[in-house]
Amino acid sequence: MRPERLIAPPPHRLTMSKAIPNQCMALLKEASEMFDETGCVPGIDGEEVPAERIVPDAREYISETIDDPEAIYDPAIWDTPGFALVVSWLAQKWQRRCHKLAPRRNKNPAQHLTKEQQKACLDSAAAELIYEITHGGSLN
Repeated sequence: MRPERLIAPPPHRLTMSKAIPNQCMALLKEASEMFDETGCVPGIDGEEVPAERIVPDAREYISETIDDPEAIYDPAIWDTPGFALVVSWLAQKWQRRCHKLAPRRNKNPAQHLTKEQQKACLDSAAAELIYEITHGGSLN
């Protein structure tokens, strides 16, 4: 599954770069800066929330897209830039894990992995992300 499928575009098939308005990109940048300074991201009410507490919800969100690849774009996710930021970190780690399991030279590894394999990759990626957040590792 491509990262842009993670938060599936609306029915008219916008790409991620076109689906995320500039205002939302600015909020994501602010969330990233907050994380760099405090280890927290903005929560639903704008309050600072430790980023590792968002990972289980981000994992569940991605898991739902594994179960339903036709999941539609949810603009509400951008109302919480901290959540969107953690989803993006987790999606990148998940994709790397899936690539390791898939046949070589495959641009869409999820196409060749079962839902169970994809979810195992997701669980592993979530554990890795929590570890990196709590131990100051690189999130790239």
